[in-house]
Amino acid sequence: MNPIDPGLKQVLDERGEGVRVVADLAERAIARDRSNRRRELGGTALVAGLVLAVAVPVGWSAVRPTGDRPLPVGPSASTTAPTGRPSTPTGSASSAPTPTSIPTLTADGAPAPVTVHFATGGPTGTTTVPYVADGVIYDGTRQIALTGKLTGGSLARLAGGGWLVAQGETGVYYVVDSTGANTVRLDGESSTVNADGSVFVIESRGSLTAYDAAGARIGRLAASTCDCAPQGVANAESPGYDAVGIVGPVVYASRGFTGSSVAWDVATGTRRAVAGSPTLVDAARGTALVGVAPKPGSKQVCNELTDLTSGRTIWRLCGPLVFRAFSTDGAYLLATGYIDGLDDSQLDPDRTFLYGGLVVVRTSDGAVVMEGGSSSARGGASPVSYRMGGDGTVTVQVGATTGDRSLQRCTLDGECIVVAPGRARDTDIPEGEDPYFLADN
Repeated sequence: MNPIDPGLKQVLDERGEGVRVVADLAERAIARDRSNRRRELGGTALVAGLVLAVAVPVGWSAVRPTGDRPLPVGPSASTTAPTGRPSTPTGSASSAPTPTSIPTLTADGAPAPVTVHFATGGPTGTTTVPYVADGVIYDGTRQIALTGKLTGGSLARLAGGGWLVAQGETGVYYVVDSTGANTVRLDGESSTVNADGSVFVIESRGSLTAYDAAGARIGRLAASTCDCAPQGVANAESPGYDAVGIVGPVVYASRGFTGSSVAWDVATGTRRAVAGSPTLVDAARGTALVGVAPKPGSKQVCNELTDLTSGRTIWRLCGPLVFRAFSTDGAYLLATGYIDGLDDSQLDPDRTFLYGGLVVVRTSDGAVVMEGGSSSARGGASPVSYRMGGDGTVTVQVGATTGDRSLQRCTLDGECIVVAPGRARDTDIPEGEDPYFLADN
């Protein structure tokens, strides 16, 4: 536990006093937070220390600790990025290093071609992205009531009509059948599921355990095999593995703070080293997003889109964005511009964010194609969480000024409709406050 974690635990203990939970909420929330921070730090590289993506209105981020051990990322050739709207550079300054063949783009906050216009009123349509709310899974026009007291904390579709559902932030997962009945209980801090739901991984204290769609164990990658403690750090303090994506039967996981990763084939049990530390993996096209360390003296965040098979870098995009997910078909990346701790050079002159809470980037060329949410992250409707299905629309959990959350489906033309009504947030549990949980796959 790092020096800040005890303070977080005290806050959680105070907030949870008198509340009965299934497991030690503080310990599991801290472990979950470590995993989240490793991913966010990898995505934002090393921008003079720490930057964190924040959801607005603020919930969990109000008690989330600041990380004190940034995540190194793999080496990368350096190029000079142009200014203005993201575009392929046409030249570089005479003082710049010799350009590489990597297209280097800059997202400097220039207005996106399309601005999202969130809707008001009641539901007028549905979404193809499944979600869970108040103990019911909504899958298109189908509704599946979960049994027992399972209300949801995360959701993923499993092959054969089943689901993987987290019980809030208690560190308890259930494999649920097509009727909503719990069939298998599993414990861990986080989960990762492949695209077709045939394989999923539960992470617990740096160890990964793989399961099939029925919840039967396939294999295990123990933290003790990671060899990922930095020099001078005891093995007991090693963060172990952190699964960031699964392509078919192959699990991609970062190796602690080493800046390297591993590809673990759960079908054969074989492992191979992967250069760099991917923060997101696209199962549809076999690509990954990798954070890039800034040049000395630079405060700019950069990410590269890399082909997992060849290792080729497709493009490098620099700008104040934290990427959250690929679209189902891999054609787009979803990101947020709400990042706490940015250098002044990465903010507007009035110190507001350059981008809003939802940014859509096209993966073919790294161009920003749509943006939504106030750049100040205050006032008006605020995107809280989002998922893009294969139909080209983005399903967004939208926070209203009243504190309620609704679900909306937005096209890439920026027009939105409400698909689920406004619901009050649960403010009793820090990270379980949102009423809607969108499916991870």
